[in-house]
Amino acid sequence: MAFFEAMKTIRRSDTAPIHIGGLEVSRLEQSEAFFHHQTDAIFVFDAAGTIIYFNEHLPEILGYSEHTLYEHFSVFNPPDQMEAVSQFFQRALQGETVHYTARGLHADQHLVTLKITNMPIEQEGHVIGVYGVARDVTREKQLEEDVSEIRSQLELTEQVPELVLFYYDLRSHQIEPSPSLLKFLGLREEQSSIEQQRLLERIHPWDFDPLRFEIERMAAGKQDQFEQELSLLTSDGSYQLLRLKAVRRAGHAHQASIVLYDLSEIDAARQQLKMERAQARDIYEAVNAAISQIDLTTGRILFHSQGFLHIYEELPKNLILNDTWLLSRIDPRDHDAMRKFMQRLLQGHAETLQYRLRFPDGRIKWVEDQQIPIFHSDGSIAYSNSILHDITLQKAYEEQLRQLALRDVVTGLPNRQALIETIESWQARTVPFFVLSVSFNRITEINNAFGHGSGDQWLQATAARLNDVKPDEVFLGHLGGDEYALLVSTDYEQDVTPCAERLLAISTQPISIEPYALFARVSIGISRYPQDSTDAVELLKHSYTALRRSRRDDHSAFHHYASNLDIDYYRRYRLEQDLHYAIERDQLFLEYQPKVDSWTGKIVGMEALIRWQHPEWGRIPPNDFIPLSEESALHIDIGDWVLEAACRQMNEWSKTGASLVPISINVSPKRLLIPGFEHQIEQTLTRYALDPTLLELEITEAALIMDDPMTSRTLESVSALGVRIALDDFGKGYSSMVYLQRYPIDVIKIDRQFATHIYDDAKAQAIVKSILYMANEFNLYVVAEGIETIQQLDTFRMLECPRIQGYLFSRPVPSDVMEGFLIREILYPIEACALSSDTVPRFSVPGKIRMLTHHTESFTLAFSDLQAHQTSTKVLYFSTETPLPSHAATCEIRLNEGLQLVTCTVTIIGQQDGQYMGEYTNETEAEQIMRFFQSLRYTP
Repeated sequence: MAFFEAMKTIRRSDTAPIHIGGLEVSRLEQSEAFFHHQTDAIFVFDAAGTIIYFNEHLPEILGYSEHTLYEHFSVFNPPDQMEAVSQFFQRALQGETVHYTARGLHADQHLVTLKITNMPIEQEGHVIGVYGVARDVTREKQLEEDVSEIRSQLELTEQVPELVLFYYDLRSHQIEPSPSLLKFLGLREEQSSIEQQRLLERIHPWDFDPLRFEIERMAAGKQDQFEQELSLLTSDGSYQLLRLKAVRRAGHAHQASIVLYDLSEIDAARQQLKMERAQARDIYEAVNAAISQIDLTTGRILFHSQGFLHIYEELPKNLILNDTWLLSRIDPRDHDAMRKFMQRLLQGHAETLQYRLRFPDGRIKWVEDQQIPIFHSDGSIAYSNSILHDITLQKAYEEQLRQLALRDVVTGLPNRQALIETIESWQARTVPFFVLSVSFNRITEINNAFGHGSGDQWLQATAARLNDVKPDEVFLGHLGGDEYALLVSTDYEQDVTPCAERLLAISTQPISIEPYALFARVSIGISRYPQDSTDAVELLKHSYTALRRSRRDDHSAFHHYASNLDIDYYRRYRLEQDLHYAIERDQLFLEYQPKVDSWTGKIVGMEALIRWQHPEWGRIPPNDFIPLSEESALHIDIGDWVLEAACRQMNEWSKTGASLVPISINVSPKRLLIPGFEHQIEQTLTRYALDPTLLELEITEAALIMDDPMTSRTLESVSALGVRIALDDFGKGYSSMVYLQRYPIDVIKIDRQFATHIYDDAKAQAIVKSILYMANEFNLYVVAEGIETIQQLDTFRMLECPRIQGYLFSRPVPSDVMEGFLIREILYPIEACALSSDTVPRFSVPGKIRMLTHHTESFTLAFSDLQAHQTSTKVLYFSTETPLPSHAATCEIRLNEGLQLVTCTVTIIGQQDGQYMGEYTNETEAEQIMRFFQSLRYTP
């Protein structure tokens, strides 16, 4: 599998960047060559530990063919180190980069020593897999052991006459003799040093040049050790074959430790080791493997070990292993694979096959058959060497791992992959069925408010409630969060509505998580097989599209999938793509809403509010694009842009002579978790020569609820600069009082929900009065938000609220208007209704609209409501609550009044006074719409 394809199987998002060990890989398809052509072995595990990608070096190291390497890492590890390797893997899954040395099981069953690095693969803050690098250090490990052996024998050189040890200076070429060397050369012990030439003269001419070459490489620093066999002239005038080992001396960079020993004993040791290995191999083969030689032409077994009988439990008649005998014992599911296996062998290819043996008593045994053809000198096949292993236990373990990988840990339900496999198995039955995506819509809120422990209780409780309510024949699985999927066969009910209504009834009963009893708004989306799709993944996707529609309702509801692409999903997708370029294309801008003294109207501050003017979708509300930015790192760039733009505007106002007041900007909770934010604020204030007291950061309770130490340190550092910290939406959250004590809060903004009911709600007045009293005691600056009427203003004045913000004094305005306000310094209250322009015409005709194309993309969407207001011979003016592109979109429109129904196709060319302008694509349809409007009676 290619690296790009492997990443697609584990990633959580198509657009969010992937981080490997902290390195961001934003374009996977362009990274293929980089990962594939590394000099070390590269591989990628999924979260379950199965290899899903590797480069060409991993097969070289382990000796397996490429198609056999897509296995769990346990297959390639000796049993005695599985626990340790699994712990390193789990540490990587927890986000840690780990380095360790382990042994790998080679295809021919010998062990290789590997230096391994495991790094987490992360996306959107979640570890989705593990990236591994391995280097074969078998040789290096052996050298380390050899060096250790040399060091351990240094103390024994005097007692072991066969061993000669001395030190050689690589710069001066002097030899520091040892008694063993002097004795070997027949020299006097009084000599303190030996010239290099004295020793070189004794080396056989055949070995002289190779030895000098290796010494020069060591002197030049190109190697730290080497080994060589050579013949050396002894004191008795004969040449003796020796093994020379040279290792750079520890603590002496320019000296080498030289060890000479007689090869005769080494050869004996080698023969002994070879014999012991052969004995061990015989025992291993007798217990775990079957060795045989088979004539592929006749099928005759030329040789077999006892293991052959252990695996097959019988021998074929006359030792003829023909197709009839073999296929009668192989599971029918593996017959085709076995035939192809035999064809490849007859063509001279070495092959490995795993298949099942079925026995008369019903037992099934898994075996792995590795066959290697042996050829005559003329190129024809002489016979095949076969090695069979009983891998039944391994397969059982793999199946256990697979089942664990298909099960959600918290709920115990089948996970999304298991759902997809179940859908595919249901499709094989060719029976229609429904896919229901069900959401309880509260997991994020519960995690933020009560912690992830309570969130896990919520998941367990909702899963149990669904399991109790659903019919027995309905399959239930877990999608993620508190979202689930059910598969409902039409054998249960021809209409799925009763099942959906049964699930909606869950919302009427509380769900207990200690010590709370919580209600949930249940949302359901439904797709059908085969009407909506014959692809398992698409069926789930379509049901989720319908689920998003259900979430728009403010009550529990279900919706059927009705189109190929939901317009909101398409709009969200386009906005998410275009948001990456909004800053560089100068599409973002700020508007400013003043804060005033509640009695005098004097401007005492302002809030900078970000806006996005999209070239096709018009003005995008912050609530639409700010959450999109927080799904990636874009929120950092946007937040920094707001800081820069606000300070730059304040600097420009100061040059006009306007009286500056503090300006507040909203800060994303995630921005406080990025180190260095306080330094950026300080640099920006310095660059625009602004006093820190003129800047205020507005944060929400979401920034504080996780109680992250980085958030606390950042707020303390920002406050130390003199910048004020404001807590927005105060009174709306769960523990705002605690935050005032724990964090350096200077300002509290009373949530706008209190302003809505403040005039005639005694409880709201009592809460606001308590907030104002507490703020006075804590010496906090207070602002009330959302003031839109004189009655609301009078009530807040009566409660002695000192400062307010709202439409009553001003909507958010452009910078030039705000400049005039600052020069004027005082604003007067105006009823909010008088500030709004009458953009909705009194004359309108109801109708339906659906988008057909946008640029080069075509859609089949459901109809949405619209109001048509006026028409010309070329353009129809209309409004709709469904957001549409303001350019390059073709739509079908149906208008009806009484019994009249007319249809036309228009291309949206822009917006004017809050209305879309649709240019007719057909003159005949334009005339029909004109006559339709003329036939209507206008009622003022």
